[in-house]
Amino acid sequence: MLNKLADVVEVKRKKNNKQHEIWELSFDWKDCRSKEFIKQKLLYIHNNPCSGKWSLCSSPDDYPYSSAKFYITGEQGIHPVTNAWEMEDVMFIKNENNF
Repeated sequence: MLNKLADVVEVKRKKNNKQHEIWELSFDWKDCRSKEFIKQKLLYIHNNPCSGKWSLCSSPDDYPYSSAKFYITGEQGIHPVTNAWEMEDVMFIKNENNF
């Protein structure tokens, strides 16, 4: 069975030493060029751990692996966060974080 799986692994994955990884990669790329779109995506990501499906916390800033704590309180959490509103290559006015 492993030999059959190895036969259908994509060449690119074989180069990355993936011998039996046959599932199609799923990547939903979005071009984040507006403040409104970035805010929408951040709110979705921040609220996801609180949703009925997951119910990992009651408030977005309570989830330790989220950037929500930074955007809500200004404090860094476990993982350092770069403020999206202060990034030089974002195409809107800096420091306009009406979150």
